Amino acid sequence: MAIPQYVFSLLVAISLVPACAYGNESPKTVATGKQDPSRVVVKGVRDPSAWFRIESQHLIVYSNGDPDEVIELVNNLERLDYLLRLYLNSFLDRRDTMPKLTLYFQDQVNWPPEVGAHSPFAVGLVNSCVAATQVFTYGVGKSWKLQNSSLLHAEDDFTLMHNLSLYVDNFLYRQTRIRAPIWFMSGFVAYFSGTRFTDTEMAIGRDGGTSYNRLQWIDEGKAGARLSFDQVLNFKGMSKPFELGTPEYFEQFEFLGRSFNLVHYMLSSEENRNKMAKYLDLVNNGGDSAGAFADVFGLAGRDLDAAMLRYRRASLKILQVDVPRLPKANIDFTRLSRIEGEFVLDNALLKTCPSPADGRKLLEHLKLTAANAPAVDLAQIALSRAQVDWGDPRDAIGYLSRAVANGPRNPEPHYLLGLAYAKLAEGAGPNRQDLLASARTGLTQAAALAPDAPEISYALFRVGLMGSNPTDKDMARAVDAWRHGHDVPAFARAAALAYAWLGDPADCYQVFNTLVRNKRDHESAEWAATWLARLGKGVTRDELLAAMRSEKSALPNFRSWAFDNR
Repeated sequence: MAIPQYVFSLLVAISLVPACAYGNESPKTVATGKQDPSRVVVKGVRDPSAWFRIESQHLIVYSNGDPDEVIELVNNLERLDYLLRLYLNSFLDRRDTMPKLTLYFQDQVNWPPEVGAHSPFAVGLVNSCVAATQVFTYGVGKSWKLQNSSLLHAEDDFTLMHNLSLYVDNFLYRQTRIRAPIWFMSGFVAYFSGTRFTDTEMAIGRDGGTSYNRLQWIDEGKAGARLSFDQVLNFKGMSKPFELGTPEYFEQFEFLGRSFNLVHYMLSSEENRNKMAKYLDLVNNGGDSAGAFADVFGLAGRDLDAAMLRYRRASLKILQVDVPRLPKANIDFTRLSRIEGEFVLDNALLKTCPSPADGRKLLEHLKLTAANAPAVDLAQIALSRAQVDWGDPRDAIGYLSRAVANGPRNPEPHYLLGLAYAKLAEGAGPNRQDLLASARTGLTQAAALAPDAPEISYALFRVGLMGSNPTDKDMARAVDAWRHGHDVPAFARAAALAYAWLGDPADCYQVFNTLVRNKRDHESAEWAATWLARLGKGVTRDELLAAMRSEKSALPNFRSWAFDNR
């Protein structure tokens, strides 16, 4: 099998990773089962729940599924993360650490009503808001542990595909400032969600879904073409939902297949990858997608269509590569108690920034259920969060104060206690300054314990705005939230205005431009375009401060869905 240069470059990069880069400490207790048990540290409890918690290098996972299969899923996601960092290295901001992504994986599809309206085909969701970025996925078929001999074969591994797809999508939005063009975002997700791993080998170059089948049918004369590649390059997205089997559905199907074709071509050689970086830089700084592609790659119109057809027939291949030193997850496995398991999803739903009605329902539910678990921290933390967000924050202060005293190294009680005092300060009179000081104390301690948590930095920024004279340090908190959470619109909007207030035009434009290019968030894109026009005419610091204070503290969630239309 011929292996092109880009695979050799990848193998060289992997071979240079030292064995200790992903940890090689001896586990305290070894889990036994179907998967390779190395690097699995287990903590157990009496009266166990079906729910357990896994922590690895880049993930925190809560699940009630088969532990061996979930460990294998985490292994796949850690390997994918490593691969994404290799390919997107030049697009990653240089940050010391990033918060780990939290994933909730359930063995059966069972969406709670608090998630809100969703398609009946939905099997996965990434929800990003000021409280947290969380992923919710479900098992829809099992095919986890692949063997080298079957790596190239089509597998019924839809559960794995959905998880990889959501991870790639969130990685782009959370870790980079790439927001355009639409076809690249779609094709990149399809390309890398099709990657499959064993312990020593990797298959790369496969479409993560089935959209590429549409191009094959067109090439074989079984279906008519609806789009040229120039149209794909300038694709603006569907303006409204469409039904399965409609013309719009087949157009979207073809768009995804052609997007995958383009990304496969861009990643096929070191020369093309260098051109890809130049192309994305042009488009994400306002360049026309098709025009920039013609300038960088020298292809447009019928020449582009012909070149992509030749590439499909001669070079678009799935490659099986020997990579003996693929990283493995360092697994810290904790089985939750039965009563802890009852509060896992309640705690998660509160951090999706639910609607006021759903938030109040969760509060009333937790008032009843958490009363039966006074000594269970997960239950009391969930109740406290609900009281702070949707009830009377004073009801939460007693427990949170005790939790801070009993566990001073845990950032969450400090954070929620700070939020409670900040909420009380919003309507306070003579003691407002005392409440703000208490809020700042709690949040500052939380930030010291979790410096990479963007929600804490953002809360400190909002508290700073409540004072009479916000400082540069307060504004820097908004920047810090954005740097650790590129996927949350509220963080971006706060950072853009804060950079303007700090007198940093280059970074200010960069953040505003990222918002303008994000076609998934039309409200923030229009808001950013309006502000760029205003800034061009001149805006005072007082006007910027007024705008920051008037910004809604909880903008609409940023959501990305995975669907199973079988």
